[in-house]
Amino acid sequence: MSLTCKSLNGDTAFLLTFNPPRAPVSSPSLFPGSFTILIDPWLVGAATILSSIFSISEQKTKPCISSLDKLDHEPDLVIISQDKPDHCHEETLRQLPRDCQSTILAIPSAAKKIRSWRHFRPELVQALPKYVEGDSQSLYRLVLPPMSPRRSCGEVTVSWMPAKRDLSGLHHAIGITYRPPCSVLSAAPGRYLDLSELPLSPPASPRSFRTISSSSRTIVPAPYNDREKTLSVIYSPHGVSYEVIRPYAASHLVTEAALPLAALIHSFDRVENPWYLGGNISAGSPGGIQIARSLYAQAWISAHDADKNNRGLSVKQTRIGKYAVDEIKRMLQQDQEVKRNASQQTDVIALTSGEEHSIERG
Repeated sequence: MSLTCKSLNGDTAFLLTFNPPRAPVSSPSLFPGSFTILIDPWLVGAATILSSIFSISEQKTKPCISSLDKLDHEPDLVIISQDKPDHCHEETLRQLPRDCQSTILAIPSAAKKIRSWRHFRPELVQALPKYVEGDSQSLYRLVLPPMSPRRSCGEVTVSWMPAKRDLSGLHHAIGITYRPPCSVLSAAPGRYLDLSELPLSPPASPRSFRTISSSSRTIVPAPYNDREKTLSVIYSPHGVSYEVIRPYAASHLVTEAALPLAALIHSFDRVENPWYLGGNISAGSPGGIQIARSLYAQAWISAHDADKNNRGLSVKQTRIGKYAVDEIKRMLQQDQEVKRNASQQTDVIALTSGEEHSIERG
């Protein structure tokens, strides 16, 4: 089972491709059970907030495709994490046909904006509910059909976790999980074991994942796990504190046997404005370190760190703290437990436009 993360513009536009076990290397996205998610596409034009006098951004790096119709095929899902134009970009999203089959999931303010364009059929644009621990209705669930009548269904879930008291309105996390429509476990080489053949076990049993003392608030993977494997992603380009994500991780990710985290897609650089212009714009590495450590992320992929032509009143006093890949690796290695457990080392990745990174989970 694998996840391939491809950067479309070197910034926040990503194409995620989830593949079930034994998917062929050639044309894996066409393999039954594969699932593709397009995140925050911005491929053409500028991103303007209020007016060009206040804020306008233009990309310096050319995206790897000029239009969404250049993708190999229509994505199964489109996720829009913000209503700001560098995430919810009208000119780019209108490149999807009116009669597209992709479902567009967006935070409520972005969903309202997209509907106002009257480009897509109303039923295609759905607002993500705020995640509430223990409330299954706060998860968006999509069932993946089985490969045969005797096989089991898979599932994709999407969750929205906004930060509290966020003056800028920028700090959100999107949680994604993917369980393929067949068991990851096999009873013999070349044979999948149906979920109906697996013994039942409680979600948080000692043989899966356990939560140690509540005072530490740390989720620790157990030495082995006999549950169905699930891939998980946290996408938070502007960052949130780990406390925003912790209830989701301690409940849903543990229940789904979705830890360690496959990929954290999070900014490296820290961006600050005066308080009256939003204060912290991007938490960067200082904010992402705790998330990567606590969830044992297999990969940390840079988001929202591309150099852009930014102009306007809102950026006159912006301060940016740059962090290189090697510096982030050193920061992660300061955690003694991570040092002792080499198998849980986090790959730190900065993708340029068109580059991709694959993550395998057996």
